[in-house]
Amino acid sequence: MCVVACKWFDNVGWVGVKNRDRNYVPELSFELTDKSSPIRLLMHDDMTGYMEGLNVKGVCILSASLQVMDDEKEIKKRTTEDNPDGERIKQALLKNTSIEAAKELIKLECTGNTLVFDKDRCFLIEACNRDDKYNYKCVEISKKDTVARTNHGVLLPWAGYQYGINIQQDKSRESSESRLKQAERVLKSAKEPMDIIDGLAETPNKDTQMNSLRTTTNNKKMRTTAQEMLIPFEQTFFLRPVQSKLDIDFWKINQSKTDLWVEILSNRLLNHPKKQDMDKFAMIGTKYQKIT
Repeated sequence: MCVVACKWFDNVGWVGVKNRDRNYVPELSFELTDKSSPIRLLMHDDMTGYMEGLNVKGVCILSASLQVMDDEKEIKKRTTEDNPDGERIKQALLKNTSIEAAKELIKLECTGNTLVFDKDRCFLIEACNRDDKYNYKCVEISKKDTVARTNHGVLLPWAGYQYGINIQQDKSRESSESRLKQAERVLKSAKEPMDIIDGLAETPNKDTQMNSLRTTTNNKKMRTTAQEMLIPFEQTFFLRPVQSKLDIDFWKINQSKTDLWVEILSNRLLNHPKKQDMDKFAMIGTKYQKIT
């Protein structure tokens, strides 16, 4: 289960962040599809075949599941097949604008709380299957607003975790609501992109399942395996691999001819919260300019 959040900044445009939660330790890799147009940079979960990312036009897609029962299945080995929603995201990233990508996701019946954005526009799609029928609502987010979602529906109140089904779902819904409130607080106070991803790494609640960043080694519980931040203006995928195995070939991925970049953030913040400002040194090479 996950948290996705997006905010507009005057100097960089829309920025999207995700805390990715799984009940296993994923094996992550990156794929650069430079034989198609536009070129896409995709992060792969090699255990499930799920993928998301951005393209060279600055279109970005991040998603949190609403098909929660399917998403909670314990994964024990790699798959050779692509996850259906991951494949839909990959296809949508062939579009040149965020609105075109959002329309493609709806056409392909992609489920989840999905943020589709470029530096200028941001769209939220809430979509879930019910009684074998695809249901969705799509809204554009104003630059004056922020948007966050977890694993229950807001525009589709019946989707995702629900109270009253069983004790496990009650706790999962409570967690989803708690994580959403934390994300909304972080977005409201964030002055720059790193404030979002660092804010979503804070653990204010004693019950770790109530935090946006969940820390556990119990295979039966959800834990945050990675934090992602996509900045369309920079054409960059920032990744903090919290509890993940990472396989990346920088000689193949980070090439000026493609102009799509992966930046790895350290876990210093997670182990030394008082030294969290040091992690901002990861952004030194990034020169922001005011968008006009």
